[in-house]
Amino acid sequence: MDIKSKSKHLYITLFILSIYMIALSFMSAFDFIEKNEYIAKDAYFNSYKFKHELVEYYRNVEILLKDTQKADDELEEVKQESTKNLENKKRKSLEKYEKTKKYIDSRKFFKYYIVEKESGEIHTNLEETSDIENYIQNKALYSINFPKKYIRDGYIQPINEWFQVNGFEGSFIILEDVEGYSQIQKDYEYYNSIKVRVIKEEIICVFSLLIGLSILIYIVKNKRDEISYIEKIGILYEKIPLDSRICIFIICSFLILIYQVNVNFFYLPMNISHVIKLTIVAFYVFYLILNIKIAIRLIKDAEERAIQWKDSSIYQFTALVKDSSMSKNIISKINIIFILTILLGIFICAALITLFSGDGFIFVISAVYIFIYLLLVPQYILKKTASLNKIIKATDEIVSGNLNYTIEENEKGNLSKLAHNINNMKEGFRKSVESQVKSERLKSELITNVSHDLKTPLTSIINYINLLKKEDLSKEESSAYIEILDRKSQRLKILIDDLFEASKIASGAAELNVERVDIVAILRQAMGEFDEKIENSSLTFRVNIPKKNIYMNLDGKRTWRVFENLIGNILKYSMPNTRAYIDLKEEENKVLIIMKNISAYEMDFDVEEIFERFKRGDKSRNTEGSGLGLAIAKSIVELQGGNMRIDIDGDLFKVSVELNK
Repeated sequence: MDIKSKSKHLYITLFILSIYMIALSFMSAFDFIEKNEYIAKDAYFNSYKFKHELVEYYRNVEILLKDTQKADDELEEVKQESTKNLENKKRKSLEKYEKTKKYIDSRKFFKYYIVEKESGEIHTNLEETSDIENYIQNKALYSINFPKKYIRDGYIQPINEWFQVNGFEGSFIILEDVEGYSQIQKDYEYYNSIKVRVIKEEIICVFSLLIGLSILIYIVKNKRDEISYIEKIGILYEKIPLDSRICIFIICSFLILIYQVNVNFFYLPMNISHVIKLTIVAFYVFYLILNIKIAIRLIKDAEERAIQWKDSSIYQFTALVKDSSMSKNIISKINIIFILTILLGIFICAALITLFSGDGFIFVISAVYIFIYLLLVPQYILKKTASLNKIIKATDEIVSGNLNYTIEENEKGNLSKLAHNINNMKEGFRKSVESQVKSERLKSELITNVSHDLKTPLTSIINYINLLKKEDLSKEESSAYIEILDRKSQRLKILIDDLFEASKIASGAAELNVERVDIVAILRQAMGEFDEKIENSSLTFRVNIPKKNIYMNLDGKRTWRVFENLIGNILKYSMPNTRAYIDLKEEENKVLIIMKNISAYEMDFDVEEIFERFKRGDKSRNTEGSGLGLAIAKSIVELQGGNMRIDIDGDLFKVSVELNK
């Protein structure tokens, strides 16, 4: 256990060492980039510092040569003037010349050698001029020749132009050895010292980077468990939203850049400050490596990248703006109130200032604005707040179960629209609750009715079987009992068949056998099945069916079942000695079958409920039937794309079946 702990601490130490090595490389690279100009050939002589010295020296040489050239011309002019003017001009010219000559002589390290091309006259402050090229080669630290064909340096462009315009050629020479102090020599040596240091830093940069990366890669690949705390730091860091991490990274990188620009590290004596500076950069290097690791993983894992982007502040803000833009009216009102409130603060300040300064006009304007603001804005805000409180109170009432509570909708605007929508939702919810209650009630009735309708014939069958078991029954009694058993069993079979049919249609398991059939023939066939019952009943049927054939794409068997159920209901539930009407009408795109009869009992039920399973208009349930007839008929009609409707007018019961051609 102790060995494992020591091993862990060793790799943690190596990891920290690698970070510091990379940080040292980072600082070396930055200093190298910042001072790479010192590595170039003739770095000092290409610097603006030297060029400034050169231009200053050239200007004085130019003045000196101009004074020499003008001397003869001015002498002729002076002869024509008075003795007093002559003396003044001589004195000024001499002072200027002496000043310029003094400057040039003070720059012992600078020499010039200029030749006039046409006359061959030489202007120089060199003592030896017999072999200028040999002199430059042996004694010059640096020389620059003019004129040049091409020159892009705007700093020394005027010198080149001066040589070209005056027909000069020559050089400015920097001597290698001079007596006394030479600033150029000192600057030159300083540039060379920096060059040596920068080259050393380049070597340090390369070796530190190679060593640091090698250690880091080895630990990450082979000893990941030993530095597991880095994973934990990464997990904590990734809890920050993606865009916030990017902003933090940019800010930290900018700050470390500024720090590197201003920090002095390599050319100061070693002390504790170097450790502090290196540690600061090491923290940034660790932070950079952490971000690179996360960035690589996000680039490879598109799903994780999408998840982190959705959690970002920009995404959330964009979604918020998108949602808020759906109600631009509210946003615009908030902005107006915000601007008016800012203006209130400005006008209050203006009123206080002008109250003491005495500017009455501004004070009056400010006071009027403050008065109007206090009169209108707080009242508007309180009014909207009251409306919002009413809506909150209403929602509390609705949540508590008071579905009859209604929100006032007197105002205009978004809050009124919200109140209206809540009222509509409440009404829809109330209807949904009523429908659910009704559905539960119908389910309860369904169970009761199924139990009753199945139990009645089954009880009769059991009773008559028990009677048949008696040994003293006569043949006539046995035949009568068997006939009753047959009738009851048929009744039970019909009930079970209807229940099975209704269940199949409701579950979607029913399959249609669609054929091209004559609907007139199907209705006549259904009427024919009930001929005997119609004859034996006291009802008078008025049938209006076209004589021509009407062909439609229907399931003939199931359509016949619809007509059978409807005609059977007329016979079961009609008042004796009344008329029943059956009409079939053909229209352009559909066929209407209408059946009407006078009910034998009072119809005080909901029209929609009559279509429910086991629901009968005859609440006493004295008539025979499964209570599924109308439900099955309606389901078959709708299954074939048709529509079935019931209308009640007093005791008149009307069924309309609409089938599309």
